[in-house]
Amino acid sequence: MADETWQELRAKVEGLGSKLKVHLEQENDASEAGSQPGDTKAAIEEMTDKLQDALASFSNASRDPFVREDMRDIGNLLKDALNDTYQSVSSTVGEDLGKVLRKTKGDMAEDSQGDQSMDDSPPES
Repeated sequence: MADETWQELRAKVEGLGSKLKVHLEQENDASEAGSQPGDTKAAIEEMTDKLQDALASFSNASRDPFVREDMRDIGNLLKDALNDTYQSVSSTVGEDLGKVLRKTKGDMAEDSQGDQSMDDSPPES
């Protein structure tokens, strides 16, 4: 169950990544029409503009109802995947701990029987 949830989460994140990429490409296509190569200062300004465009694109993407739905689904899937994994690990640890406790209890019972048999032995003369 946990593996299926993680696979579904992975697929959903990949889908969201594709949608965000499309939004970023659309923003870049619109802004590249006026860009011209230049000196270092122009390159830094261009890099700053690209970063601002990317942030604006992510902001616009966050308003897209399909992106918002994917983000909500990803949050729910992540919660489910972590919960399934936690339950699986808890079950395994609980079983292993139970085995250790039963073995320890059995060893202690054997030791106490051994102690009693030593107490019952006749004193040495």
